[in-house]
Amino acid sequence: MTDHPKPNSPLIYAVVLAWNQWQETQACLTALAKSENVNLRIVVVDNGSTDGTADLVSQNFPTVKVLRTEVNIGIVGGYNLGMEYALREHADLVMILNNDTEMAPDMVSELAKALDTHPQAGMVMPKIYHYFGKPNRIWSAGIKWHIFPPRSKYIGGDAPDGPRFNRIFQVDYAPSCCVLMTREALEKVGLFDSNYYFYFTDMEFSARFWRAGYQILFIPTAKMWHKVSMSTQKSPKPEKWWFDMGQSSVLFILQYRSRAELVIHTLWILLRETIKLQFDRLLPFLFGVTTGLAERWGWKNK
Repeated sequence: MTDHPKPNSPLIYAVVLAWNQWQETQACLTALAKSENVNLRIVVVDNGSTDGTADLVSQNFPTVKVLRTEVNIGIVGGYNLGMEYALREHADLVMILNNDTEMAPDMVSELAKALDTHPQAGMVMPKIYHYFGKPNRIWSAGIKWHIFPPRSKYIGGDAPDGPRFNRIFQVDYAPSCCVLMTREALEKVGLFDSNYYFYFTDMEFSARFWRAGYQILFIPTAKMWHKVSMSTQKSPKPEKWWFDMGQSSVLFILQYRSRAELVIHTLWILLRETIKLQFDRLLPFLFGVTTGLAERWGWKNK
């Protein structure tokens, strides 16, 4: 599970979220188990898999703790279940990561070292590369908010690695495919907001770290490769994702940005998808927006 951790090194719990995709989970756990110089324990949250993933993890990785759910309770529910377990087991640091990722052997130790040397940070993230076809191109070095048109955007998305990604810097938000957090910060900030199902979950979670006085840092020496949304690409109901995007955009933008930005953001999404001739996305997105507004302003109770 770990390669000669230093004496008194912090206890790290890695929470891996899995939904089917046994081969990807196997690859992720194999890479994670090679982590060097850390006191690491691994927890797999099997999110209602139907392909035997939970049993296969137990058979092939006997030191890994498996938490099973009867049905898919979503990213938020799955991560929260794993983080609650890690905190109960006295974790000093908690890492969450998707099963469609693989990491360098020193990624976890580099992230832990960064939290130790930057006490103002409550969350750190690695340098995340594309896995398929372009392993030297950045998938994400964090997320920033663009004012116009109001939207989130990955830092360095698809850019070649280079000097600007070789320094530590602060990010507005960190993608939840892999972050490492301190116990102190989690106990102060809380877990993921269950009102969000998919979109804006990581941004809302990150925003609470900043509001609580913690920094979020990009750590370039910690490296990971992401296979990019393999489970969501296979979703049988893509309209559900557009509904979730609309609903979550209302919750996030009204809470952390402004009403004007919500209006412009909504119009921009509708225009963008119309130009792309993706007309089937418009109604689910609008229904999500109106549902989010109803929940926000209590119209459902009237």
